Amino acid sequence: MKPERRRLAVAEDGALSPAAGRAGSSGGPGRRLFKCSDHTGRLLDGLLSLRDSDVLFDVVLVVEGRPIQAHRILLAACCDYFRGMFAGGLREMQQKEIPIHGVSYVAMKKILDFIYTSELELDLECVHEVLIAATLVQLENVISFCCDFLYSWMDESNILEVHHLADLYGLQQLKDRIHFYILQNIQTLSRADEYRQLPQDEVFRALSSDQLQVSSENEVYEAALHYHYSPEEVETDQVYLQVSSKDKLKMIDAVRFCLIEKQVLQRLHGRLKPCPLQDSVWSALQYHEQELWQPVLQSALTQPRSTFHCVLGFGGMFSSSSGGDIAHLFQVFHPSWGEWRTLSAAHAPRMSNQGVAVLNNFVYLIGGDKNSSGFRAENRCWRYDPRHNSWCCIQPLQQQHADHCVCVLAGHIYAIGGRDYSSELDSVERYDPHTNKWEFVTPLRREVGSKMEKNKPCVCDTAVGPHDGARWSAAGLLAFPSDRLHLRLQVYAHAGAAVDGKIYVTCGRRGMAYLKETQCFDPAANQWTACAEGPVERAWHGMAAVNGRVYVIGGSNDERGHRRDVLKVACFNPTANSWSLMSPLPSGHGEPGVAVLHGRIYVLGGRSHDKGNRMKYVHVYDAEADEWENEMEFKERVSGLAACVALMPPAVIAQARSWEQRTKASWEELNMDSSEASSED
Repeated sequence: MKPERRRLAVAEDGALSPAAGRAGSSGGPGRRLFKCSDHTGRLLDGLLSLRDSDVLFDVVLVVEGRPIQAHRILLAACCDYFRGMFAGGLREMQQKEIPIHGVSYVAMKKILDFIYTSELELDLECVHEVLIAATLVQLENVISFCCDFLYSWMDESNILEVHHLADLYGLQQLKDRIHFYILQNIQTLSRADEYRQLPQDEVFRALSSDQLQVSSENEVYEAALHYHYSPEEVETDQVYLQVSSKDKLKMIDAVRFCLIEKQVLQRLHGRLKPCPLQDSVWSALQYHEQELWQPVLQSALTQPRSTFHCVLGFGGMFSSSSGGDIAHLFQVFHPSWGEWRTLSAAHAPRMSNQGVAVLNNFVYLIGGDKNSSGFRAENRCWRYDPRHNSWCCIQPLQQQHADHCVCVLAGHIYAIGGRDYSSELDSVERYDPHTNKWEFVTPLRREVGSKMEKNKPCVCDTAVGPHDGARWSAAGLLAFPSDRLHLRLQVYAHAGAAVDGKIYVTCGRRGMAYLKETQCFDPAANQWTACAEGPVERAWHGMAAVNGRVYVIGGSNDERGHRRDVLKVACFNPTANSWSLMSPLPSGHGEPGVAVLHGRIYVLGGRSHDKGNRMKYVHVYDAEADEWENEMEFKERVSGLAACVALMPPAVIAQARSWEQRTKASWEELNMDSSEASSED
């Protein structure tokens, strides 16, 4: 019997190795695919060497009467223009010399240099000509290089010339760069003569943009005036603002007068006679007078000029003794920073486990735990305005709510369940920002049948709640005018989220029992219905809605006879009324702050019962990839943060400080006070 013949293959380390009977990367038995990483570079070097040696040229481009020799195959491979010329059935296929019109010799030589070397050298003398040639032969890379060069060279003195080139050759990427330049440099540009010669629509688009780089809206007002008047005329008050609606100053329409300080508006209004501008200023003054109702008066002209969405963390309980020193601070995070910072705002509330809601970019803190001395449920509510970094009080809740959940739905804020430390709550309150009032709506309940079934046994609490049109039985059953019986559902330490016009509330505690139930509130039907139960009991957890799904994260339970972290992450599909388990949490998060930024769920701090302490770590969940990542942690251990995402103006963000900066400033202030005290002694 003949021995089996074995073929040899080259191993990755260069040695010979037997390969018989093994499948290679190409899929066939005994086959392998090899690839040379520097082949492309060597090929380009070889073509350049042929060019430098005048070898194998097969075409001559004649530009301005001067010849440039080249290789057809390389030109056709690199450029659609030449591919159509040499492989598209045109007469140039047979010609040895081909005249190229409309471009300069220097520019075409640089185009050929790029094709052979992938490099392009530009200067102010040639960039215009090269741009013309690149546009003709449709070399997108060279066009992009020219745009980059022009942008790097652009300033107030030549922006008109660059804008003309962008228009002439239809260079959208250069137009976008010019727009970006105007946004970034509006203060200096608006004082140049060239500014008033830019197209009106382009300037108006920039002045209307959320990305306009200004520290206050006063600067936008000045830039708008500078388009119609010179800076000298504006500074010496030689401007005529009493124009009619027909002749009105167009740029003024881009100014967001509601963002200008009230005192400035009052002075401006006093100088004006009846005209469209006076009407705009008067409307802004009226907006300032209606502080409580500003959330429902929002429009494009009241929004902050920013694209800076940040994660905010309010209140909480800190493990260190420094908690009292930061009572007036709250946490701010943007992914570009790589650190958490703090902001100071006067009259900021200081509690933990507050309900948080965002409505038209105003942040509401609802109820919570007043834990400065023991625990006490709160009914007070506050509203934060990121535009001015300021707080105000709104109408308090009708009941005290702690360990409750808060959701926003259809322009209203719902405060659901919780406890007041004397009893557990099933009540639901709804806040209407149009009236600044809370009202009781349908409480948490579950239908258990008709009155015919009222004699069936039922075990529940019997406290009476303030619910219109309802009658409580001694067994804790609630009878509504529909002649259906419902079981009241007191719950605390639960969580909620709004998806597709409905509120979903999950888990929590009732008495000493941990729950895994899910309830859904439909405002159109004004009723609660039970959904599929979650996969695990938990309380003091977080919830977030992403892409039409609800994610339940963190918390704790006593499944093993003692309180422990719940690491399981559950996802609820409202359409299918079903749950699925996702990648578990890396570590425990009880009483965490939860917020969604750019489709990613941020889980902030909290208490780990497995580790017996509050935590400073932050984890981020990518719902698309079903993966967890570590994010920059806090400097202090904290639980019970109220977290959300809001659009923050650059002027406010500029006030944010790192913990190190805050600590240094505090020490310097302390030392200053000590020095003054010593001097007085």
